[in-house]
Amino acid sequence: MPFLPESSIDLVLCDPPFGITASQWDKIIPFPEMWKEIRRVRKENAPTVLFGSEPFSSLLRCGNLEEFKYDWVWEKSKASNFLLAKKQPLKAHELISVFGKGRTPYYPIMEEGEPYGNRTKRGSNWTGINNVPNPTFRNENKGTRYPRSVIYFKTAESEGKTIHVNQKPIALLQYLIRTYTKEGDTVLDFASGSMSTAIACIYTHRKCICIEKDETHFSQGEKRVRNEYQYLRL
Repeated sequence: MPFLPESSIDLVLCDPPFGITASQWDKIIPFPEMWKEIRRVRKENAPTVLFGSEPFSSLLRCGNLEEFKYDWVWEKSKASNFLLAKKQPLKAHELISVFGKGRTPYYPIMEEGEPYGNRTKRGSNWTGINNVPNPTFRNENKGTRYPRSVIYFKTAESEGKTIHVNQKPIALLQYLIRTYTKEGDTVLDFASGSMSTAIACIYTHRKCICIEKDETHFSQGEKRVRNEYQYLRL
């Protein structure tokens, strides 16, 4: 990230290495250096949204408690950890931790629900002046609901062939991008892997900067983005 200009990023959205496997690409990025660069490149109140899993997520939060805001819980359509099924519950969720300085942008995507309405009165039934009743107000909701912290999305396999073991679904990434940015904003993914974030940005009309140190992953991800871009131009 040192080559990126200061205060140039509207959203940092990344699935960093959790350090739970022996793979070379799965080594945890040192938190002090990571947060130093994130703070340098993001705009004043830009949010940082990072995927995680315990115990990595706890370490991630403790590494920046002053900026930690809340977690999303991604409920997956497909569970994992079948080898440990007789010892512990199957794992069917992943954490998404949100960090930021001050009041970060938030554009909630409303969900559908049952419409409702109710009447409310201000004060007692009578004002005491000419026996005029207090006004009655009706609260109505056409069925929209604010998002809950638990969100359900199918895993990446439901969208087609995957090229990375930790590939995230484009639909989920689009949801997060729309929640924290506007069209034309710039999104940074500093551990881009399959480059699903770039594809999600194409679909949502955002600019994207992807960084990936593994040459094989980068090459596969770049090819995937080019193919997707060409498909959209047809």
